Order: sequence, then structure tokens, then C-alpha cells
Amino acid sequence: MAAALVVMGIAFLLYLLQSKGFFVDESRYDAVIAEAGKRHGIDPLLIKAVIAQESVFDSKVVGSAGEIGLMQILPGGSVADWARFYKRKAPHKTYLFDPQLNIEIGSWYLKRALIRWKKYKHGTELALCQYNAGESRASRWKPESFSGEVIDRITIKSTKNYVKKIMNKYRDYKDAEVNP
Repeated sequence: MAAALVVMGIAFLLYLLQSKGFFVDESRYDAVIAEAGKRHGIDPLLIKAVIAQESVFDSKVVGSAGEIGLMQILPGGSVADWARFYKRKAPHKTYLFDPQLNIEIGSWYLKRALIRWKKYKHGTELALCQYNAGESRASRWKPESFSGEVIDRITIKSTKNYVKKIMNKYRDYKDAEVNP
């Protein structure tokens, strides 16, 4: 009986470690990310940082608001926008778990936000605000000048933390690329 409890305890501990991002192969989707980055003109390391934050590289994850897959895309949001833009029918949500399609739609959506905020010194942060909390909120958080700070203007704590974590992860990836 005691041995069974120990085994169950170890299994539970391993489950917790994996759910917190331990034992994750962060390079698993690098080729798909690189392709999407090239196609959309986005640094693949930024896409990778978004995926790290959104899903911890779990392609099967579903968010509490129905967000799907690696980039946590919403069927009624980014997916519908992507389908309208390309004048095609939106894929059924089961297809959105496919890493290639998920990264394609998420990257396309992120690029739209990056274009929207490109004049700002901290445009990437505004784009991440838009990706997480929507364009109208990002508009409320934009600085008065193009060179102004963004982070301190974000009024939703979870979005502020989201942007900080992605920007930190993005810097970590860039540092690792320069100093392997």
C-alpha cells in the first residue's frame, strides 16, 4: 500500500512539473515557427515567445475562453478574421489544434497587430496587448507620444504580466541565439 502511494505521489509530481513547463521541448516547432515568421515578416523568436506564454508548447491546450492550441487562437476572433481576410471558410475548431495551421493563423493575427503599432517605439508591446486583450484596449493603453512607455499604461494586471513575460522570454531567446 505504501509503495503504491509513493508511486502515485511521484506520478502526480511529474504531472505537475510537466504542466508547469518542465520537460518541454521548446525546439519542437522551430521549423514551423521559422516558416511562419518568414512568411509574415515576424522574428520567429517573438512567435516562439508567444507560444511559450500562451500554451507552454502544448498543441492540445484549450483556454478558459475557448482559445485553441499553441497560439491560443479564438474561433470567433482571430480565426474568423483570418478566414474573412483570405475569403475562405473558417476551419472547424478540430483543425485548429494542428500546429502548422494554428501557428499560421496566430502569426498572421500577430503581424496585423505589429503593423498597427509599428510607429511606436514600444509597438511590439502594444501588439502583444492587442493579441491578448483586443485592439480597443491596446488603443487605450497607447502612449501619448510615439516614443512613450507602454507597460505602465496597461490597466489589466494579467495583460501587463502577459506582455512582460513574453518580452522577457523574447529577450532570453535572442540572448541565447547570440550567446549559445
